[in-house]
Amino acid sequence: MQPRVGVAKLNVDSADGTFTISREAFPQFSWFARLGVHVQSDQVRVANPDPVYVQTALSALAEACLELDVQEAEVAFVDTVIPPPVSGLRYGFKGAFTPDRPNVIWVFANWTSLEELRGTIRHEVAHLAFARTHTDEESAGHSGTSEDFARSFEAASSGSRD
Repeated sequence: MQPRVGVAKLNVDSADGTFTISREAFPQFSWFARLGVHVQSDQVRVANPDPVYVQTALSALAEACLELDVQEAEVAFVDTVIPPPVSGLRYGFKGAFTPDRPNVIWVFANWTSLEELRGTIRHEVAHLAFARTHTDEESAGHSGTSEDFARSFEAASSGSRD
């Protein structure tokens, strides 16, 4: 059976179109900031990547969902309000999965190149699939058995991310 995939609709209520992402579970952000590394902004807005980027994401999403027996998933594209530097040290997410939106994976479009997109999508779909059979606590964050599962799935395919 072919999975149902699409672009997630995000409803943003703020006047300027921005919203805050949660990073409380990731103390590394403040540690890297103290070292002078550019850390990803927690303020984001809905991104509108070019059609090739979107199609690449949807193809990777459908492929990963099929392999992991996920019947339905959507991808939400966001950009950080403060873009990453072109060069130099930086620390942040390329993608994310949160149990509060169990059918949605997130892609930080201005942090994820087209070349990195397939691996990022596959990694986040693996987190989504893992969450379907585990508790929210086991599934939250990029750590523990959820991260092990995602890395193993990603490594089993060509085009894995760094």
